[in-house]
Amino acid sequence: MDTSIRRARAGLACGLFLACGARAQSSSEISRLFVQIHAKENVVKPPKGILKHQYLVPAGPYFQLFDWDMYFMGVALSYDGVGKPVANSIEDFLEFVDEYANWRGYTPREIAPDALWALPEQCKPFLAQAAVRASRTMNDYQWLLEPNGESRRTGYAKLADTIHFWENNRRASDGFFVWFDGVESGVDNNPAVSDNPSQVTEGVDLQCYLYREYRAMAALAEKLGKHEDADDYNAKAADLENRVREKMWSEPDGLFFNINSRTGEFVKIKTWTDLVPLWAGIATPAQADHMIRDHVLNPQEFWCDYGLRTLAPGEPLYYAKSGYWRGPVWVISNYLVMHGLMNYGHASEACQLAERTVNLLVGDIKKTGGMNENYDPDNGTPAAGGHFLSWNLLAEHMQEEADKGLDPTALE
Repeated sequence: MDTSIRRARAGLACGLFLACGARAQSSSEISRLFVQIHAKENVVKPPKGILKHQYLVPAGPYFQLFDWDMYFMGVALSYDGVGKPVANSIEDFLEFVDEYANWRGYTPREIAPDALWALPEQCKPFLAQAAVRASRTMNDYQWLLEPNGESRRTGYAKLADTIHFWENNRRASDGFFVWFDGVESGVDNNPAVSDNPSQVTEGVDLQCYLYREYRAMAALAEKLGKHEDADDYNAKAADLENRVREKMWSEPDGLFFNINSRTGEFVKIKTWTDLVPLWAGIATPAQADHMIRDHVLNPQEFWCDYGLRTLAPGEPLYYAKSGYWRGPVWVISNYLVMHGLMNYGHASEACQLAERTVNLLVGDIKKTGGMNENYDPDNGTPAAGGHFLSWNLLAEHMQEEADKGLDPTALE
């Protein structure tokens, strides 16, 4: 990460109290409501079927283990000292790495007790990041050196192989990585990701996740005394960071864009995943200033009274009412962009985004008794299925994080 970005983040903690101050609603109300609706109960499931370890589910009707849901729930639950179920969930994913498939490092993005779901999509690159979070919460890294699965390979070795899968099966000729399809990306109907044909979209978000995954593996390697591995992962992270800055950035548009690997052309669609380099710290200060000024805080594009639209209204497929990822507000995109604003010194705006997110969920809980996957950006009404928890749990500490400059997703 650029030293100027580090300085901006360091200075943020000093000035945020004044920036947020009396304007921020106390997080105590949403904490109280989480207790009232039993939000954190029944999110840890016991071993069952092919899931041999306890695992996290997004609650409600869900019984499957999901990749990035697990990671961000682990981030939220770290405040309660919950680390072991996160580590166990990682072990469940790793049970399938190098065991049953010919692809080295493959594991599916979703696992149910009775079957592997959503094949052939790969688990998103969050397992090493989750391992960092779980290890810090438990104050224990040695669990990664224990054997996993029938092959008895260590968890650390299997984590390394999940990255090997991306490098050897999902890398285009220009060196960037490609999503199989929108479902694999987690932003299921993102119009900037091609489903037909598949495996052609070099996602801005994917490069950022892999950049962080490299850095997470480096952090784990250092803790485990594997210093040469750490150097190698850090070098790969730096190379990917530089290439994203240079090749995925459109200066005239002031945005990072996905690339079509077959044509080499930008996919010029203004979607929230274009903003993920702010969270990853990949954007240069100049790039971040352009993005934040012209797009993030632009009420004609992403900025709205309830947080952040997931697609700019000017896009042809924008649908605020029930477009899923095509306009409605999600807590996860609010959360990542909030930290992106924090990374680049936008304290007041980060506080506003945190406050709007908390108020949105508090209002929903009071009215319906639960939370939603996403919300209409024009009026804040639920725009998808209810009884959703998952990364909505992040909202409990969003105002605290914005106020104090905290980042439980940090890898340093």
